[in-house]
Amino acid sequence: MRIDRMVQFILMPGSCFLLFCVAANAAPPQALDKTVTVSFTGFTPAVCGNGRHNNRSRTTTQRIYISTKGRLFVEGAAHSAVYSRKRRAPPSQAAFHFSGSKLVGTFASSVSGARREIISFDPSFHGCTAQVIVGEEPGRPFTWISLSGVRCTGTGKTEISNISCSIADGNVFAR
Repeated sequence: MRIDRMVQFILMPGSCFLLFCVAANAAPPQALDKTVTVSFTGFTPAVCGNGRHNNRSRTTTQRIYISTKGRLFVEGAAHSAVYSRKRRAPPSQAAFHFSGSKLVGTFASSVSGARREIISFDPSFHGCTAQVIVGEEPGRPFTWISLSGVRCTGTGKTEISNISCSIADGNVFAR
């Protein structure tokens, strides 16, 4: 019976294992007090509500500060042609979370579809790579509100390019 209790204790998600206690979705210790920056360009062919065809790509940059307590502070910026948007999110509203040693962010489109960013780290947390995936709902095209405020409906597949990922020590927002 004592062994059964030990096994249940070890296998409980977010519990202790071999003297290491880690809360579910906790930041790995090597990631603390670092800022991760991910940037990419996306283009979706589309017809927009103003009758125009979308012919411009959008560059998105996410900066994520992982505090000394493992809290995530996020700033997202996007720009396309003359339009841009920047937004900060406190930990309670951050779209990112840790899943093991990966940082995962999910962003629902303002109308239909979503984007997922998966950031993988080298063992020392000095380097990173990112993957960006855009998905559509079954039977519905990817639809969003553009940076100029116009509703656009995708007519083709989204292409993601120029993905970059970097890590800096410290809090980039405090500089």
